Amino acid sequence: MASVLVILAPGAEEIETLTVPDVLVRAGHQVTIASLSTVTVVDGSRGLPLAAHTRFSEVAGRDFELVYLPGGMGSATACATDERVQDLVQQQLANGRWMVVICAAALALLPRKLCAGRRLTSHPSTRAALEPHCAAWLDQAVVIDGKLVSSQGAGTALELALVLVELLGTRAAADQVAAAMVARR
Repeated sequence: MASVLVILAPGAEEIETLTVPDVLVRAGHQVTIASLSTVTVVDGSRGLPLAAHTRFSEVAGRDFELVYLPGGMGSATACATDERVQDLVQQQLANGRWMVVICAAALALLPRKLCAGRRLTSHPSTRAALEPHCAAWLDQAVVIDGKLVSSQGAGTALELALVLVELLGTRAAADQVAAAMVARR
C-alpha cells in the first residue's frame, strides 16, 4: 500500500481531481487529498465543489510515495506559484519518488526547470509553453520518464490512474481494478 498525496486547489479540473485518487483507493492505496486553500472545500474548474481530507499545511513535510497534481488552470497556476508545492515537487523528484501531473498541471514543472531533459505530455493547449523547456513533448495519453509521469487531460485520467496502479503494484492489480470498474485496458 503506497501513500499518495493529491494537491487540491481552487479551479482544479473535477474529473482529473477525483478519478485518479478514486482508482488508487480501489487498488488499496492510502490517499490524502490536501487543499492549498485555508478551507477544505473549493470550487473546481466547472464550479462543482471538491473536498479535501485536510489542508496542505497539515501534511507539509511528510513523505509520500506518490504526489499528484490535477490540472485545470486554477490548479496549475496555484501549484506553479506556491513555494510549498514547488519545494515538494522538487524534493519528490530529487528523492526518486513518483511525481504525477496531468493536463495544465505540467506547467508547475516550469518555475524550477523540473522538466529539463525529460519527456512529458500535457493538455495540447499547454504544449507551446512546455516544449521549449523539456527534452520532448509527446502526443500520448500517458508518458513515463523515470519517476515523472504525465498525462494529457480529463479524457486520459482513467488510463493514467490504471497506469499508476500498475507502477505502484503490478499489472495484475491494475487489470483487477479495471475489470471491477468495467474499464477497458
